[in-house]
Amino acid sequence: MKNETVILSTFLFAFFLLISCDMKQTQQNLPLDGDYYTIDLDVEKEMSIPLSSFFKSVQTIILESGRDCLIGIISDIQVYDEFIYILDSRKAKQLFVFDVEGRFIRKIGGLGNGPGEYIEPNGFSLDTNNGIIYICDIRNCVHKYNLDGTYLHSIIIQAPNSTIASIQFYDGSLYSSHIWWDKSEDNYLLLEIDPSNGKVLNSSLPLKYNKNFNELFFDADSKFFLTRTNNPPKFNTMFMDYIISIGKEITPYIRLKSENLMSEKELNDFRNKDGMPYNFGKIITSSKYFNVHCYTENEDFIIFRYGFSFQFSVIFNKKTKETTLTTFLTNDLVFNKDQEGRLSKFIFSTAKGSYCILDMQRENEFDNFKNAIENNEIVPDLDKLDQLKLLDHEANPVIFFYEYK
Repeated sequence: MKNETVILSTFLFAFFLLISCDMKQTQQNLPLDGDYYTIDLDVEKEMSIPLSSFFKSVQTIILESGRDCLIGIISDIQVYDEFIYILDSRKAKQLFVFDVEGRFIRKIGGLGNGPGEYIEPNGFSLDTNNGIIYICDIRNCVHKYNLDGTYLHSIIIQAPNSTIASIQFYDGSLYSSHIWWDKSEDNYLLLEIDPSNGKVLNSSLPLKYNKNFNELFFDADSKFFLTRTNNPPKFNTMFMDYIISIGKEITPYIRLKSENLMSEKELNDFRNKDGMPYNFGKIITSSKYFNVHCYTENEDFIIFRYGFSFQFSVIFNKKTKETTLTTFLTNDLVFNKDQEGRLSKFIFSTAKGSYCILDMQRENEFDNFKNAIENNEIVPDLDKLDQLKLLDHEANPVIFFYEYK
């Protein structure tokens, strides 16, 4: 009987150990007693600061245009090993690969319901150590491919009642941001996923960190994961007062400080009474701050825009810990006449510089650029200016790479 009791106790211990190992871990609150930057958004604004204060040159990348590689609007890009990976999640709904000279190389996956096909790709990430591309589908499905486009397999992220918004691979794990349909205490902004099977390993950042906002709505220039090739990547969503460092520990990287930050009570005041969750028109036109976008960073500084679409730019000196705000980042590297805010929406950055896009389809962006060319408002030594003069609305977007000083 004694031996049977020992065997039963050993079995129960192993069983509960197995259960405890299988349960996802959660992080209820951010550890706020560590080191992180504080950026004061209430300092006095300067009217304008030239981009040449931070960047030394601009390289023009004219993407090849053809029937097999037509891009509507670029949703996201990543650059690795002399290749540019471009996601158009709205029109073409494809992931394209070009080389750094702009030549089309291949597509990754395709639309459909078959193996390696997706319905609506809304994000991607690269595992550069193992040469794997992850593309997330709105169905909580993540497809895996080799860098040459060979399909490997797919996983389903085990987060029911949610829609995946974006993913980031880092240090052996996938990190995903979700929109939750059934609101509960188990809803978290950030999930750590096992990339082999879709199992949720950890859940971090309860919804309170973005004022309990959890709707399928965000600025087109916003990205959930920032400085994606830096070590480690960063994370932010609309209405968060922090920019988060992800990895083995989820910790604050930047705390945003201002009397004008949107509070949860103020956000709730924008709730509609007619069944719609929020009056977004009033939120966008309010004077409150709530949105980090166009983020770039190197060893010396951090630059990002704050506010919906555009309110002002923030420059933070990492060495002096000083914050500078400016109404406009004047693009004197492309234009020889004041062109406030144009072609300075950074979509991706590396250790060498930042990338921004000239979209042919968005908000008269290309027409304004063509007018600047015709009016001799472009710097005469701009890279590939003669080729830029020949482009029309049927061409693919143009990428400008700004090299850090």
